[in-house]
Amino acid sequence: MRAVTLMWIPLAIGVGVSMFLLKYKVQALEDELVAKQAQVVRDRAAIRVLEAEWTYLNDPERLRELSAQYLGFGPPAITNIADIGMLPMKGVSDAASESTPAKHNPLDDIKPQFQTELRTPPAAPPARSPSVVSVTVARLQRLLFPTAAGATSSSAERP
Repeated sequence: MRAVTLMWIPLAIGVGVSMFLLKYKVQALEDELVAKQAQVVRDRAAIRVLEAEWTYLNDPERLRELSAQYLGFGPPAITNIADIGMLPMKGVSDAASESTPAKHNPLDDIKPQFQTELRTPPAAPPARSPSVVSVTVARLQRLLFPTAAGATSSSAERP
């Protein structure tokens, strides 16, 4: 009878330790779930802000003003309109073009404007290597809790 009691003690200790570890693993997963839900709420708020900015940036009146200011675009003027005869003909030899009197093309007076200022991207911050403590903690976590959320394992380790 004493041997039976001694057999139950290690079993009870094993179950107790298992329940302790399971409890903390479940708490960690619940904390992760709460963090993910909070991240979803933050992302949705950021999406709403980005949609509002997109709507503002694509306002046709604003785009019209910016194109007039920076690109020189404006409403069509009579000098911007040309008939088909003013366009250069493809495949016409120089002899044929010399026999016809040259007309003044109003499009020749317009010079293209180019923006030559280049923007340089901001310099990336230097990469920092992780500290010895954080690497050691991460390795211990992988060793003690190999199936925890976020842990990576190869397919060879799985049964």
